[in-house]
Amino acid sequence: MWKRIGDRLAAALFTAAGIAARRLSNKQTYALARALGVCLYQTVKLRRKLVDQNLALAFPEKSATELALIAKKTYEQQAVNLLETLRLPLVKTPSDAKALFEIDPAVAERLCFQANRGGVVVSAHFANWELMAVCWGLITKPMTIIYKPLSNRWLDNMLNEWRTRCGNELLPMEQAARQCLKKLREGKLVAFLSDQASHDLKYFTPFLGRDAAVFLGAATFALKTRSPMLLAMPIRIGDGKYRLEISEILTDDLDYNEDDVKRLAERYTNAIERYIRQYPAQWFWLHNRWKHAPPSRVEEAANRQATEIPA
Repeated sequence: MWKRIGDRLAAALFTAAGIAARRLSNKQTYALARALGVCLYQTVKLRRKLVDQNLALAFPEKSATELALIAKKTYEQQAVNLLETLRLPLVKTPSDAKALFEIDPAVAERLCFQANRGGVVVSAHFANWELMAVCWGLITKPMTIIYKPLSNRWLDNMLNEWRTRCGNELLPMEQAARQCLKKLREGKLVAFLSDQASHDLKYFTPFLGRDAAVFLGAATFALKTRSPMLLAMPIRIGDGKYRLEISEILTDDLDYNEDDVKRLAERYTNAIERYIRQYPAQWFWLHNRWKHAPPSRVEEAANRQATEIPA
């Protein structure tokens, strides 16, 4: 009961915040975002220890001053994301989307649209991924997005209504195995955010200097259906201004087998990492990306503990 009350209260607060955010001018929105980011970084210190640790391990070559500046900008960027997401209902038309995003769909046109083929799109929690998906749907063609539903169903329903107004379709992760193949064979684009920690621990690959558990779903579906794979990375280039960079992740030399699925996953993981290293403050460092250790390390730690002799 208490969880339901808390969830409804959170949804009500989010609704009220959205109404307030949509009444702000652009100038007021970004001024407030910067102030909120400073507050989260200096006063609230939300997950500050985790962010500092992640940055230090990913960029050992950078000084403490450089890392602190990236961390501060990270919080400001996430505050911008929050306010822009609250303002998503204002993005209603292709003209609205084009005012925010520069999107050149030439790669998608060549690989997918002209041939009436489906395609797998991989992206990351980078810049404003929510705004990117809405603008993509309005400017090019709608796509099917694989997502993890929020535990707060009222918030989840509200966000999903905003996400799908542009024509995009949402597919919960638990339905992906059954529905992705169907969507791709129908000539649809299916999108994955492929930078978060996998829970099945089947495959680890280096990511920002540490072994990370990686989802294999995007690679599996692309190779199984022989669909092209696109990397779509939004770059924040100013207040309310973005450029979407779309490129091909090569699959022509790969077959549908376990080893090649892992090779493809490594390719798009490396491609995402290159963007993060180029624009570090635009990635979501607040996520505990390396919470799962490779099984071999877990086993080694357990063996060491079992062989230790108590003092």
